Amino acid sequence: MGKQILILGGGFGGLAAAHELRNGLASEHKITLVDRQPLFLMGLTKLWILNGRRSVGENPGNRTTLTKRGIDFLEGEVVSFDFKNRKIRVGKQQLSYDYLVIALGAEYSVAATSGFAKFASNLYTESGCAEIRDLLQAFNSGTLTILVCGLPFKCPPAPYEAAMIIDDVLRKRGVREKVRLQIVTPEPHPLTILGQDAGKRVIKLLEERSIEYHSSHKVKEICQKKILTEDGKEFQSELILAIPVNVVPTVLKEAGLVGQSGWVPVDPTNMTTNIPQVYAIGDCAGTRIPKGVLLPRAGILAEGQGKVVAKNIIQEITGKGRPIEFDGRGVCYMEVGSGKAAPVNADFYAQPSPTWEFTSPSEDGYHQKQRFLTERMEAWFQ
Repeated sequence: MGKQILILGGGFGGLAAAHELRNGLASEHKITLVDRQPLFLMGLTKLWILNGRRSVGENPGNRTTLTKRGIDFLEGEVVSFDFKNRKIRVGKQQLSYDYLVIALGAEYSVAATSGFAKFASNLYTESGCAEIRDLLQAFNSGTLTILVCGLPFKCPPAPYEAAMIIDDVLRKRGVREKVRLQIVTPEPHPLTILGQDAGKRVIKLLEERSIEYHSSHKVKEICQKKILTEDGKEFQSELILAIPVNVVPTVLKEAGLVGQSGWVPVDPTNMTTNIPQVYAIGDCAGTRIPKGVLLPRAGILAEGQGKVVAKNIIQEITGKGRPIEFDGRGVCYMEVGSGKAAPVNADFYAQPSPTWEFTSPSEDGYHQKQRFLTERMEAWFQ
């Protein structure tokens, strides 16, 4: 008898798992992917809105096309879990499963930071980036601040990418010398998990562009043209672009899945939870690396986890091959403006600390990033 495999969330991890499962299992096994909406837009492209390289809603993937690949798609909100009876409620529908892959990601809590909704623009949404794009075209002088409101947050290089892209936009407008550009963050240094040397590489890129970096400051409140921090500092700023606090989806808390870290605890080698046949991958998972801290939230890592989970489910169903483990490796392409990007390869499971390789920014690095996008969109939706 065929198995029912249910995937909650259609981001990097969910899509990678769904396709891997479909390619490795006979058609008698049903694969269903659930997401709130049919359209998929890769998060790494949001910052391209700032400099006009992409428009809002441009070239999305459509999850409804997954049916052509033998993957069922259900649009809806996950409401509740019944692990004892292996059932999930999505909207008013009840779904049964033999295997469950939770890939619901992280949500943004604007309300977690006092004054955010009134005095800051959201750097992590499409609509927010479109608003910022327009603001940049009218911003001729004063202080512009990129503010990180809490840890951890999706895509650790993003605040620094945004700052350098904005620097490039302002230079091309001929107003950069009249704008003070700064980053305020609770991080001790950029790319904290990779260590101080990696952080110094990023800080050097910022210094080359006269971008100020203010680390180890946790925001207390965003006011009109002012940021107050918990250590008593005050940063004046005419324009505040903020990264909201990232939180685990409420439905996972209500299901009792969330651990002390604030995320769903998993075995870092295979992404299993403490519930049989239930896995958690991607941003909602609290994956601890050998150093003891949590694995960064990045699409490439969620993709790798999704593939590992899928292959292990296939192995368990078919009895063929051996279980595999997630290796904690990933690459990101940190943009620096002017159509250049710096590939950063990392092994987060290396002992005793993560290892990394930082390639200098280049046009080829940017083209690699574009290929990264194109290859996945074609593999998942065409």
